[in-house]
Amino acid sequence: MRWGDVLSLLGILLVLLLVLAASYLVSRWAGQMGQGGRFSIGAPAACGRLRVLERLAVGRDQSLLVVQSAKRYFLIGSSPSGFSLVAELTAEEGELWSSPPSSDSPAQDRPPDFTAILRRFREKK
Repeated sequence: MRWGDVLSLLGILLVLLLVLAASYLVSRWAGQMGQGGRFSIGAPAACGRLRVLERLAVGRDQSLLVVQSAKRYFLIGSSPSGFSLVAELTAEEGELWSSPPSSDSPAQDRPPDFTAILRRFREKK
């Protein structure tokens, strides 16, 4: 093997290492930004009108979300095939998630019970 071939091989390896390091750093940066940094994918950074108040995983790629949009509250199902509206919550039910618990009652220090609320929706149907 000639010196020129060895130097060429070392140059290729150096470029490969630089590309791998750069892709690692960019993917870390993009992951941090999507989880509360300056932007998140799919939603404008300055839009404060739509909030996910709580998320409950019910399967591998399935979850239930309580979403607030202005003064309306929705229970939404999320799956790989998309989103579906399960129910629109009443103002009282939505307030369970959006208002901080009051300190005068220890029972209100607990988060809302998803199971009880889902049971109420089944009874309504």
